[in-house]
Amino acid sequence: MSAWRWIFFPFGLLYWVITRIRNVCYDAGIFTSHEIEGNSICIGNLNVGGSGKSPLTLHLMKALQPTHTIQVLSRGYGRKTKGHIQLTASHHAADVGDEPLMYFKQKRPEDEIHVSENRMEAIRHLNRDSTHVLLLDDAFQHRRVRAGFSILVSDFNAPFFNDFILPIGNLREPRIGASRANLVLFTKCPSELSADTKKRYIDKAATYGLSAFFSRITYAPLQSVNGIQLPKATHVLLVTGIANPLPLKNHLEKTFAVSHIHFSDHHEFTPEEIKKIHKKFDTFEATKTIIITTEKDFMRLNSTELYPELSTYPWFIQPIELSIEHESEFLTSIQAYVRKN
Repeated sequence: MSAWRWIFFPFGLLYWVITRIRNVCYDAGIFTSHEIEGNSICIGNLNVGGSGKSPLTLHLMKALQPTHTIQVLSRGYGRKTKGHIQLTASHHAADVGDEPLMYFKQKRPEDEIHVSENRMEAIRHLNRDSTHVLLLDDAFQHRRVRAGFSILVSDFNAPFFNDFILPIGNLREPRIGASRANLVLFTKCPSELSADTKKRYIDKAATYGLSAFFSRITYAPLQSVNGIQLPKATHVLLVTGIANPLPLKNHLEKTFAVSHIHFSDHHEFTPEEIKKIHKKFDTFEATKTIIITTEKDFMRLNSTELYPELSTYPWFIQPIELSIEHESEFLTSIQAYVRKN
């Protein structure tokens, strides 16, 4: 915890009071919360910053596609548009946001990806029946609508039960808000977890009425952006604009020497920045160096304006996947809810 954050303790206390009163008003029915008809699953967290919601949304899409038609509704953070948009192949990240565009790349023809800052209004316009499952991306604090099932996502390395309210910590609301979820998934876990550590996390989650599951990031083979064959590289120029690139950087450092250019989350890249990245690349030995970025970042890089700048350099995407411990049990709890509806 940074010492300067404690200077703002009075503001944190005020924020705690405001968010607590808001939640109490929703819990007591003073503020109206509209229950979503049909199957709906909220994927959210208590903290600001990256905790792994997007990989889980993609994971659930794939898990539920064999039995249901998937609809995803996101705010579309970082987009330049307003209102309700259903994604099509013609949309770019500037239109709909990087994460919804990433979901769109994984959908089947019958699935739908939507963005709207007014989720309640957007839901009213969706065509839904018992064959649909609506995934609400990052909607845990959006209490005007109430999903039938809620999954709380929490970074294993910064669990919600050890965190504090903003600005002292990174929580958007008091920890007690976790009790609204049906279960918690601790993400970005190390590959080896001791039984004692698991028990501690499980016991902490239980105090909020939550069953706990654990997941870790796995890395799929690199994908070329422009068809350039992967050389026998020894050095990586890593380019990221995500909230927490450290796990990816640590992974790559097991194989490569890594130079990292880091931008803020959802950063909108410019042609001038791409030229600077390539200028940095040119200072290394070209035959032994590649440029790696994330799937989410590539959604913003793959634009009419920027792609020509990428076409002659060895850009690669590092796909990530989610590995959930006791996944069958995790999915059983979700499928049990879906079958009831």
